[in-house]
Amino acid sequence: MQIRNTVKPTLYILGFLLLIPLLVTRSNVDINAQTEQIRAYSRMHEFEYFGWSVEAVWEKLQMYSLGLPKRLSQENARGVIDQTMHLARQIRLLENQINQILADPAMQADDISMFDLFIELEQTESDYRLSASVSETIFEQQISEVLSQKQLSFSGQPIPPVLFRFSPLPKALIVSPRDVIRQDANLSLTPDLPLEAMLNIEQQITEDLDVSAYITDIGGVGTYPAMVLQSFNLEWLISTVAHEWAHNYLTLRPLGINYGTSAELRTMNETTADIVGYTVQYGLISLYYPELLPNLTTPLIELPPPTPDEEPTFDFAYEMYLTRTEVDRLLADGRIEEAEEYMEMRRLFFWENGYRIRKLNQAYFAFHSAYVNAPSTGETGQTGAAGLDPVGPAVWQLFENSTSLKSFLQQVAWITSFEQLEARLATP
Repeated sequence: MQIRNTVKPTLYILGFLLLIPLLVTRSNVDINAQTEQIRAYSRMHEFEYFGWSVEAVWEKLQMYSLGLPKRLSQENARGVIDQTMHLARQIRLLENQINQILADPAMQADDISMFDLFIELEQTESDYRLSASVSETIFEQQISEVLSQKQLSFSGQPIPPVLFRFSPLPKALIVSPRDVIRQDANLSLTPDLPLEAMLNIEQQITEDLDVSAYITDIGGVGTYPAMVLQSFNLEWLISTVAHEWAHNYLTLRPLGINYGTSAELRTMNETTADIVGYTVQYGLISLYYPELLPNLTTPLIELPPPTPDEEPTFDFAYEMYLTRTEVDRLLADGRIEEAEEYMEMRRLFFWENGYRIRKLNQAYFAFHSAYVNAPSTGETGQTGAAGLDPVGPAVWQLFENSTSLKSFLQQVAWITSFEQLEARLATP
């Protein structure tokens, strides 16, 4: 089976590349003018998107001019994907090895051994970049095929075309008030920001502005081409690329245009993108990587219940849900310091159970509550950092009520408030 690549899709892609100034948006975009006060602490560390976009566009133009993927059989394409995942894993192992040597005072690393490790890492990263460039185009065409099967294309080409690049991602600086969980700022910082600098920025903003601050890693950014974190997890990569394509799709429509207008609309955008990611992930793996289906775990796949003999496991999502609901209760009562002490206690509890959360505060919840990865379950509603927030479950309900992914997107993309979403759900 040949991977499809025609002149017409290439022309679509080139046309959209010319529109990049209109499409350079982010999953974590922030349009709050009041963030200028916060930028006094972050400006020297902020990520510069324009330069990254220019480099990414140039690489995409070069790759499409070669036309290499269209000459690959499905078997050869899978080989390239496997090689890329292997190299990504090797990079992670080498980085961990180097970091362990540098961080452990008990280990005496001689200059020659460290030099050899750095040389090996540099060569592996070079090999990865070449392989990843081809893999990106393969993934783009495979995801385009799935979107076409779901009738989300014009003349066989999704609009906008699926374009992304593996890349180190900026970190997100999140700021929330202390008395309520609300994302007031989301600024992008450089990917290589040291931990000491992160802690310093968080502390200065918290102390000087009396707010909650949190700097976190992210998995993808809805620029155009989209930015996706280098990873060796194939299932996660597919879902993330489709997630970021959904943001590009919504950018051309009212829901995406109004991304930063309110917390409700941000959650609606992110939940919609998650639904697209999970749906495309399942469709693509079924089509191209069926051997992975037995191990695929997403909300769209019904999993068998655990057997009675299985040991009970730590339920992170449910414990985080309990944490969020208690924090909301304390803040609603005006007990801010008590809520912050409680969050630190719970952070230590998560740490003891294997979840290495560096900081758990209002800003943490303000960021993570926008991502509702599953529909509501049980009498308590959804689980996770969103607590009892009804917005994400309502988006999932609209999806479940829809006849197809296309029908769902055609409805949700034109909604500009939670009230409109509720009204849509109330309509027979």
